[in-house]
Amino acid sequence: MNDVQQLIDAVHQTGATLRAEPPNLVLGSPERVPAELKARLREHKTEILRRLEMERRLRRLEMTDILVAISDKGDFRIVQTDAHAHQAVIDGFTIYSPRDAYMYVNLSDQERRMLQQFKRRFSGTTEWK
Repeated sequence: MNDVQQLIDAVHQTGATLRAEPPNLVLGSPERVPAELKARLREHKTEILRRLEMERRLRRLEMTDILVAISDKGDFRIVQTDAHAHQAVIDGFTIYSPRDAYMYVNLSDQERRMLQQFKRRFSGTTEWK
């Protein structure tokens, strides 16, 4: 887990909330957050804003049932129906949720191949923690 996610998790563990209102990072119940943690939040504000915005976009894509089909060559398709997803699999693509696709592009080549093999073999969902 990276530092940004650890900071976000640390805020939530205090019972406070954190949201992006660019260009601001807004703490709900700021009195619960220790000064040292607030300083670290300020230090990583740009990355935290980017992460929170990415999470918001992923949730929006997930609500629309958009999936991403990725081939071994790196080609991709956006699919929205079961029929399109089925055809993509027949055409040699592997189906990813928006979150899976985001994580996929942040993996090394070896990790991508491994994830692709797991998804093909087990055809399940991926839980990212």
